[in-house]
Amino acid sequence: MDKTKKIWEKAKETASSSDQIRTTLTAAGKKIRRVAENSEELKDLKSKLQILIKMAQSHISGAYRAFPVSSIILIVFALLYFVTPIDLIPDFIPALGFADDASVVYLIVKKLNKDIVHFQEWERNQANPTD
Repeated sequence: MDKTKKIWEKAKETASSSDQIRTTLTAAGKKIRRVAENSEELKDLKSKLQILIKMAQSHISGAYRAFPVSSIILIVFALLYFVTPIDLIPDFIPALGFADDASVVYLIVKKLNKDIVHFQEWERNQANPTD
């Protein structure tokens, strides 16, 4: 079974467990801080990952449950793909190591655009309930 298929199967399993999602969120947060702290090139990737993390956190906390199961699985897949060190292009390869991670994250963010827009509107309404 290829790496992507393994990660997809793990994402489906992980998406059904709040504890496993939390573990994935912790790993993703640590890796984001480690790889993006000194990199201008990874800032956009970092912002995309952060919105996916916030969406997953809001889902598992119960604060925002409007995501379909398929969207949660895609979010978890993107995060797992990002934290898995050996994927299509291993992360230790300079300059290219995060290219496949970024590609997967960008594709999933594009696919989840409507969910992201609705989530961000919900977030704004939480911050400014009178708007």
